[in-house]
Amino acid sequence: METANIISASRRTDIPAFYSQWFLNRIRAGFVEVINPFNAKQISRISMKPEDVAAIVFWTRHAGPLMSELDGLRSAGYHFYFNYTLNNYPRELEERVPATEVAIKTMHTLAGLISPNRVHWRYDPVIISAMTPFEWHLKNFLYLAAKLENATRRCYFSFVDNYKKTKRNLHRHQPDFKLQEPKLSAQRQFIREIAASARKHGITLFACCEDDLLQVDGVEKARCIDSEFLQEVFPEIKGSFPKKPTRNQCGCSVSRDIGAYDSCIFRCIYCYANTNFAVRSAKRHAAHDPLAPCLIP
Repeated sequence: METANIISASRRTDIPAFYSQWFLNRIRAGFVEVINPFNAKQISRISMKPEDVAAIVFWTRHAGPLMSELDGLRSAGYHFYFNYTLNNYPRELEERVPATEVAIKTMHTLAGLISPNRVHWRYDPVIISAMTPFEWHLKNFLYLAAKLENATRRCYFSFVDNYKKTKRNLHRHQPDFKLQEPKLSAQRQFIREIAASARKHGITLFACCEDDLLQVDGVEKARCIDSEFLQEVFPEIKGSFPKKPTRNQCGCSVSRDIGAYDSCIFRCIYCYANTNFAVRSAKRHAAHDPLAPCLIP
Protein backbone atom coordinates (compact mmCIF):
# COMPACT_ATOMS: atom_id res chain seq x y z
CA MET A 1 0.00 0.00 0.00
CA GLU A 2 1.37 3.41 -0.99
CA THR A 3 1.88 6.12 1.61
CA ALA A 4 -0.70 8.91 1.40
CA ASN A 5 0.57 12.33 0.29
CA ILE A 6 1.19 15.41 2.36
CA ILE A 7 -0.50 18.19 0.39
CA SER A 8 1.13 21.63 0.35
CA ALA A 9 -1.51 24.33 -0.21
CA SER A 10 0.61 26.16 -1.19
CA ARG A 11 4.14 27.50 -1.33
CA ARG A 12 3.27 29.02 -4.71
CA THR A 13 0.20 31.08 -3.82
CA ASP A 14 -2.29 31.86 -1.04
CA ILE A 15 -5.02 29.26 -1.50
CA PRO A 16 -6.94 30.00 1.74
CA ALA A 17 -7.12 33.73 0.99
CA PHE A 18 -7.93 33.67 -2.74
CA TYR A 19 -8.87 30.15 -3.81
CA SER A 20 -10.81 28.58 -0.95
CA GLN A 21 -13.85 27.76 -3.06
CA TRP A 22 -11.68 26.06 -5.68
CA PHE A 23 -9.93 24.06 -2.96
CA LEU A 24 -13.23 22.92 -1.45
CA ASN A 25 -14.49 21.96 -4.89
CA ARG A 26 -11.39 19.81 -5.39
CA ILE A 27 -11.99 18.16 -2.02
CA ARG A 28 -15.53 17.30 -3.13
CA ALA A 29 -14.31 16.10 -6.54
CA GLY A 30 -11.63 13.94 -4.91
CA PHE A 31 -8.75 15.03 -7.11
CA VAL A 32 -6.76 17.99 -8.35
CA GLU A 33 -4.67 18.57 -11.45
CA VAL A 34 -1.37 20.44 -11.17
CA ILE A 35 0.56 21.89 -14.08
CA ASN A 36 4.34 21.54 -13.73
CA PRO A 37 5.58 25.16 -13.43
CA PHE A 38 8.67 24.26 -15.47
CA ASN A 39 6.90 22.19 -18.15
CA ALA A 40 3.34 23.26 -18.96
CA LYS A 41 2.73 20.07 -20.95
CA GLN A 42 3.21 17.94 -17.83
CA ILE A 43 0.02 17.74 -15.77
CA SER A 44 -0.20 15.60 -12.63
CA ARG A 45 -3.44 14.25 -11.19
CA ILE A 46 -3.32 14.07 -7.39
CA SER A 47 -5.98 12.37 -5.28
CA MET A 48 -7.62 14.55 -2.64
CA LYS A 49 -9.63 11.71 -1.09
CA PRO A 50 -9.18 11.49 2.70
CA GLU A 51 -7.57 8.06 2.50
CA ASP A 52 -4.96 9.39 0.03
CA VAL A 53 -4.15 12.60 1.94
CA ALA A 54 -1.93 12.15 5.00
CA ALA A 55 -2.28 15.82 5.86
CA ILE A 56 -2.66 19.28 4.37
CA VAL A 57 -0.26 22.13 5.13
CA PHE A 58 -1.91 25.47 4.41
CA TRP A 59 0.27 28.53 3.69
CA THR A 60 -1.53 31.85 4.08
CA ARG A 61 -1.68 35.47 5.16
CA HIS A 62 -5.44 35.34 5.59
CA ALA A 63 -7.23 32.16 6.66
CA GLY A 64 -10.61 33.86 7.09
CA PRO A 65 -12.30 32.57 3.91
CA LEU A 66 -11.52 28.96 4.84
CA MET A 67 -12.15 28.93 8.58
CA SER A 68 -15.87 28.13 8.47
CA GLU A 69 -15.02 24.95 6.54
CA LEU A 70 -12.40 23.56 8.91
CA ASP A 71 -14.83 21.55 11.02
CA GLY A 72 -16.12 19.93 7.86
CA LEU A 73 -12.62 19.05 6.72
CA ARG A 74 -11.83 17.59 10.12
CA SER A 75 -15.07 15.57 10.17
CA ALA A 76 -14.26 14.21 6.72
CA GLY A 77 -10.98 12.83 8.05
CA TYR A 78 -8.46 15.44 6.95
CA HIS A 79 -5.51 16.46 9.15
CA PHE A 80 -3.96 19.89 8.72
CA TYR A 81 -1.97 22.77 10.14
CA PHE A 82 -1.26 26.34 9.00
CA ASN A 83 1.92 28.21 8.13
CA TYR A 84 0.67 31.75 8.75
CA THR A 85 2.76 34.71 7.54
CA LEU A 86 2.61 37.98 9.47
CA ASN A 87 5.44 40.49 9.01
CA ASN A 88 3.79 43.89 9.59
CA TYR A 89 6.03 45.53 6.98
CA PRO A 90 5.38 49.07 5.68
CA ARG A 91 2.76 49.22 2.93
CA GLU A 92 5.52 50.02 0.46
CA LEU A 93 6.58 46.37 0.76
CA GLU A 94 3.20 44.71 1.40
CA GLU A 95 0.59 46.70 -0.48
CA ARG A 96 -2.54 44.60 -0.03
CA VAL A 97 -2.06 42.25 2.89
CA PRO A 98 -4.69 42.32 5.65
CA ALA A 99 -4.21 44.95 8.35
CA THR A 100 -2.01 43.66 11.14
CA GLU A 101 -4.80 43.96 13.71
CA VAL A 102 -7.05 41.84 11.46
CA ALA A 103 -4.34 39.23 10.98
CA ILE A 104 -3.70 38.99 14.73
CA LYS A 105 -7.40 38.57 15.46
CA THR A 106 -7.75 35.94 12.74
CA MET A 107 -4.78 33.98 14.05
CA HIS A 108 -6.28 33.92 17.55
CA THR A 109 -9.62 32.78 16.15
CA LEU A 110 -7.90 30.07 14.12
CA ALA A 111 -5.93 28.92 17.17
CA GLY A 112 -9.19 28.65 19.09
CA LEU A 113 -10.59 26.42 16.36
CA ILE A 114 -7.65 24.06 15.84
CA SER A 115 -5.10 24.76 18.68
CA PRO A 116 -2.17 27.22 18.83
CA ASN A 117 0.13 24.25 18.28
CA ARG A 118 -1.13 23.99 14.70
CA VAL A 119 -0.79 27.67 13.80
CA HIS A 120 2.84 28.22 12.86
CA TRP A 121 3.72 31.91 12.60
CA ARG A 122 6.06 32.83 9.75
CA TYR A 123 8.04 36.04 10.32
CA ASP A 124 9.50 35.64 6.89
CA PRO A 125 11.45 36.93 5.12
CA VAL A 126 13.50 39.21 7.36
CA ILE A 127 14.48 42.14 5.14
CA ILE A 128 17.27 44.38 6.40
CA SER A 129 17.29 47.78 4.70
CA ALA A 130 17.35 51.49 5.44
CA MET A 131 13.55 51.29 5.68
CA THR A 132 13.63 48.20 7.93
CA PRO A 133 16.90 48.08 9.89
CA PHE A 134 17.57 45.68 12.75
CA GLU A 135 16.22 48.23 15.24
CA TRP A 136 12.91 48.36 13.38
CA HIS A 137 12.67 44.58 13.31
CA LEU A 138 13.40 44.29 17.01
CA LYS A 139 10.51 46.62 17.94
CA ASN A 140 8.25 45.06 15.33
CA PHE A 141 8.92 41.50 16.44
CA LEU A 142 8.48 42.33 20.12
CA TYR A 143 5.10 43.88 19.33
CA LEU A 144 3.92 40.92 17.24
CA ALA A 145 5.18 38.26 19.66
CA ALA A 146 3.30 39.88 22.54
CA LYS A 147 0.11 40.14 20.47
CA LEU A 148 0.38 36.51 19.30
CA GLU A 149 0.81 34.97 22.74
CA ASN A 150 -1.55 31.97 22.95
CA ALA A 151 -2.20 32.12 19.19
CA THR A 152 0.93 30.20 18.22
CA ARG A 153 3.76 28.14 19.71
CA ARG A 154 6.25 28.43 16.84
CA CYS A 155 7.79 31.21 14.79
CA TYR A 156 9.60 30.32 11.57
CA PHE A 157 11.99 32.90 10.13
CA SER A 158 14.63 33.35 7.45
CA PHE A 159 16.58 36.26 6.04
CA VAL A 160 15.54 37.29 2.55
CA ASP A 161 17.32 35.58 -0.33
CA ASN A 162 18.56 37.90 -3.05
CA TYR A 163 16.84 36.12 -5.92
CA LYS A 164 17.02 38.02 -9.22
CA LYS A 165 13.22 38.11 -9.26
CA THR A 166 13.12 39.60 -5.75
CA LYS A 167 15.69 42.28 -6.52
CA ARG A 168 13.97 43.13 -9.81
CA ASN A 169 10.56 43.54 -8.17
CA LEU A 170 11.96 45.60 -5.31
CA HIS A 171 13.72 47.91 -7.74
CA ARG A 172 10.64 48.20 -9.99
CA HIS A 173 8.43 49.39 -7.13
CA GLN A 174 11.01 51.09 -4.93
CA PRO A 175 13.89 52.29 -7.17
CA ASP A 176 15.93 53.53 -4.20
CA PHE A 177 15.40 50.40 -2.14
CA LYS A 178 18.66 48.62 -1.37
CA LEU A 179 18.79 45.31 0.40
CA GLN A 180 21.50 45.06 3.02
CA GLU A 181 23.37 41.82 3.64
CA PRO A 182 24.28 41.84 7.34
CA LYS A 183 27.17 39.85 8.68
CA LEU A 184 26.47 36.55 10.37
CA SER A 185 27.49 38.00 13.74
CA ALA A 186 24.85 40.73 13.41
CA GLN A 187 22.22 38.18 12.39
CA ARG A 188 23.04 36.01 15.41
CA GLN A 189 22.83 38.95 17.82
CA PHE A 190 19.44 39.96 16.45
CA ILE A 191 18.09 36.41 16.61
CA ARG A 192 19.43 36.02 20.14
CA GLU A 193 17.41 39.07 21.22
CA ILE A 194 14.14 38.09 19.56
CA ALA A 195 14.45 34.45 20.68
CA ALA A 196 14.55 35.59 24.30
CA SER A 197 11.48 37.76 23.72
CA ALA A 198 9.61 34.98 21.95
CA ARG A 199 10.20 32.59 24.86
CA LYS A 200 8.50 35.03 27.24
CA HIS A 201 5.35 34.60 25.16
CA GLY A 202 5.54 30.82 24.82
CA ILE A 203 6.96 30.92 21.29
CA THR A 204 10.00 28.99 20.02
CA LEU A 205 12.03 30.24 17.05
CA PHE A 206 12.70 27.94 14.09
CA ALA A 207 15.33 28.90 11.50
CA CYS A 208 14.30 28.14 7.91
CA CYS A 209 17.31 27.33 5.71
CA GLU A 210 19.55 29.24 8.14
CA ASP A 211 21.69 26.51 9.69
CA ASP A 212 24.37 29.02 10.74
CA LEU A 213 21.84 30.47 13.19
CA LEU A 214 21.12 27.18 14.93
CA GLN A 215 23.98 27.95 17.31
CA VAL A 216 21.80 30.60 18.95
CA ASP A 217 20.32 29.26 22.16
CA GLY A 218 16.69 28.32 21.80
CA VAL A 219 16.61 28.27 17.99
CA GLU A 220 15.60 25.02 16.27
CA LYS A 221 15.71 23.91 12.64
CA ALA A 222 12.54 24.69 10.72
CA ARG A 223 10.69 22.10 8.68
CA CYS A 224 7.78 23.92 7.07
CA ILE A 225 6.44 20.60 5.77
CA ASP A 226 7.09 18.59 8.92
CA SER A 227 6.07 14.92 8.88
CA GLU A 228 7.53 14.33 12.35
CA PHE A 229 5.38 17.10 13.80
CA LEU A 230 2.34 15.75 11.98
CA GLN A 231 2.85 12.24 13.32
CA GLU A 232 3.29 13.59 16.84
CA VAL A 233 0.05 15.59 16.63
CA PHE A 234 -1.82 12.94 14.64
CA PRO A 235 -0.44 9.51 15.66
CA GLU A 236 -2.87 7.87 13.25
CA ILE A 237 -0.83 9.15 10.29
CA LYS A 238 1.21 6.20 9.12
CA GLY A 239 3.97 5.84 6.59
CA SER A 240 7.41 7.20 5.88
CA PHE A 241 7.94 10.71 4.54
CA PRO A 242 11.55 11.20 3.43
CA LYS A 243 13.19 14.58 3.44
CA LYS A 244 12.88 16.46 0.15
CA PRO A 245 14.54 19.88 0.43
CA THR A 246 13.32 22.63 -1.88
CA ARG A 247 16.53 24.63 -1.48
CA ASN A 248 19.84 24.56 0.36
CA GLN A 249 19.50 23.69 4.09
CA CYS A 250 15.75 23.05 3.76
CA GLY A 251 14.52 20.36 6.16
CA CYS A 252 11.08 19.73 4.65
CA SER A 253 9.48 16.35 4.12
CA VAL A 254 8.25 15.23 0.72
CA SER A 255 4.91 16.76 -0.31
CA ARG A 256 2.75 17.52 -3.34
CA ASP A 257 2.13 21.21 -3.97
CA ILE A 258 -1.23 21.99 -5.59
CA GLY A 259 -0.72 25.72 -6.19
CA ALA A 260 0.49 27.84 -9.10
CA TYR A 261 3.07 30.60 -9.30
CA ASP A 262 2.08 34.12 -10.38
CA SER A 263 -1.42 33.92 -8.94
CA CYS A 264 -1.31 35.66 -5.54
CA ILE A 265 -2.57 39.26 -5.54
CA PHE A 266 -1.37 40.49 -2.15
CA ARG A 267 1.41 42.37 -4.01
CA CYS A 268 4.25 41.74 -1.57
CA ILE A 269 7.05 43.12 -3.68
CA TYR A 270 9.72 40.86 -2.19
CA CYS A 271 7.76 37.71 -3.12
CA TYR A 272 9.72 34.94 -4.87
CA ALA A 273 6.51 33.37 -6.25
CA ASN A 274 5.41 36.31 -8.43
CA THR A 275 7.23 37.66 -11.47
CA ASN A 276 5.15 40.74 -12.24
CA PHE A 277 1.83 41.49 -10.55
CA ALA A 278 0.29 43.68 -13.25
CA VAL A 279 1.48 41.63 -16.22
CA ARG A 280 1.17 38.12 -14.76
CA SER A 281 -0.49 37.66 -11.37
CA ALA A 282 -3.56 39.88 -11.76
CA LYS A 283 -4.39 38.41 -15.17
CA ARG A 284 -3.88 34.82 -14.05
CA HIS A 285 -6.02 35.40 -10.97
CA ALA A 286 -8.77 36.85 -13.19
CA ALA A 287 -8.60 33.74 -15.41
CA HIS A 288 -9.13 31.40 -12.48
CA ASP A 289 -12.19 29.11 -12.63
CA PRO A 290 -13.32 27.71 -9.22
CA LEU A 291 -14.79 24.67 -11.00
CA ALA A 292 -11.66 23.78 -12.98
CA PRO A 293 -9.45 20.86 -11.92
CA CYS A 294 -6.34 23.11 -12.22
CA LEU A 295 -5.96 26.24 -10.13
CA ILE A 296 -4.87 28.34 -13.12
CA PRO A 297 -5.50 27.21 -16.73
